[in-house]
Amino acid sequence: MIITINAAQFLVMTLINEWLLFLTAIIFGVYIWSKYHYCYWRRKNIANIEPNIIFGNIKEIVNFSKTATDHLTALYNHEKAEGESVLGIYILNKPALLVRDLSLVKSILVKDFNKFSNRYSASDSHGDPLGANSLFFIKNPQWKEMRTKLTPVFTSGKIKQMFPLVEEIGRELDSFLRDLPMESGSNVQEIKEINALYTTDVIASVAYGVHANSLQNPNGDFRRNGRHVFNFTLWRAFEFTAMFFAPQLVSLFRCKVFSKESTKFIRETISLIMSERMRTGAVRNDLIDILIAFKKEAEGCEAKKHYVMNDDMLIAQAGIFFTAGFETSSATMSFGLYELSKRPELQNRLREEIKHILTKNDGKVTYEAVNKMEYLNMVIQEVLRLYPPLPFLDRVCTLAKDEKEYSLEPYSDFNIPHGMPVLIPIYGIQRDPKYFLNPDEFDPERFSPDNKRNIVPFSYIPFGTGPHNCIGERFALIQTKIGFINFLRNHYVRPCDKSQPTMVLDPRALIIQSKGGIYCKIVRDPLI
Repeated sequence: MIITINAAQFLVMTLINEWLLFLTAIIFGVYIWSKYHYCYWRRKNIANIEPNIIFGNIKEIVNFSKTATDHLTALYNHEKAEGESVLGIYILNKPALLVRDLSLVKSILVKDFNKFSNRYSASDSHGDPLGANSLFFIKNPQWKEMRTKLTPVFTSGKIKQMFPLVEEIGRELDSFLRDLPMESGSNVQEIKEINALYTTDVIASVAYGVHANSLQNPNGDFRRNGRHVFNFTLWRAFEFTAMFFAPQLVSLFRCKVFSKESTKFIRETISLIMSERMRTGAVRNDLIDILIAFKKEAEGCEAKKHYVMNDDMLIAQAGIFFTAGFETSSATMSFGLYELSKRPELQNRLREEIKHILTKNDGKVTYEAVNKMEYLNMVIQEVLRLYPPLPFLDRVCTLAKDEKEYSLEPYSDFNIPHGMPVLIPIYGIQRDPKYFLNPDEFDPERFSPDNKRNIVPFSYIPFGTGPHNCIGERFALIQTKIGFINFLRNHYVRPCDKSQPTMVLDPRALIIQSKGGIYCKIVRDPLI
């Protein structure tokens, strides 16, 4: 039998063969390029870990099989990193450095801050103007000017002025807990949500002059929109992962901190508050007053297109303060109560301190009384060591036009090029047995006056450090302290059937967040 092939069939087969050859050549070329590209750190003689050709060294983060917290800590503790000041890694296909030496941490965050003043992470400037223009994501030189303008809101003097507003919400938290029905003297609750209701009300009152009333209305606008930001569905997890590890993709996939609904709510709320303040001339010495003053200053600026004339630039600061302010403090309170529930002797000691100082102060929670609570401060510092709100810091090397590289000498003979990401694994450093004995154990004594002086500088930086540290650190601490006091003055916590024996973090959450919530048994027991 003879098979004949006509001209058309022959042409088709020829084209298919040519396309197969072309495709094979492309695949082979990509393979050769990848092999060369992913040998970057080997060529530079920097300690490194064999990467995945597509995902680099962050495959476990991208597929959510491990938390970013645990994975970066594993890289920090990898046998190939032992004794090294830096570890070469790949964030997808981009070479990056994981910093391990504390002196180098100091250089990057403090000494040579001007060369690492920007974060690597970013949000979509078109789809998410409030996130992209916030103090967290904004780049220099706008970051520096905005930071300078906002700093007066968080001075110790201003925090003292804010104290009565925070303490008022603290009393509402105490009332909320006392209104819980107690079967056999206790009530099992997911305490992270309770604490988030409290911190949401605090931020709304202190920053905006609004009584959000979340403790009485858990599904109100403020709490509903705040809850959405940190509800790590699969899509939200992808968005945050892209913002921090693949910022070049955020515009393509329109990754954002604030959804359209949240953006609309924040924009309308803050615009209304600002316009009403400007109309009435009322002054509260809060964030809104600072933003109004900045707007007036920009209006009088000779430069016709001052960036602050874009209202979203101002509203963005109010938006990020709201979201970051309620989430970080509520998480610290919740992780702290979880640890105290497992260590009743430590919880009793803290409650005794609260009882002693409040009794001497006629039961009143004052600024001076809170600052006298030494053990409370020790507890919070230890919670922040074990559970820093953001488990790593990201920076990008940003050099002047006349500079080509940043020298790592004497730590290494490698020079960091412009645009290279740098990661500092705070969680890994703060749980390193080289700096903290039995690092996974909850032990507030590490921060006693006698022991605190022995802590190695830069081994404890839960709020970051240097010019780009958390601007709201003082406020976060006072908010957290008042929350602890009012939670524990009439109640204590114990583990329950829903409590995790060992804390398990949510692999989808880029920030430190418990998987499945934090459940405790709340037991009524008035101190005074």
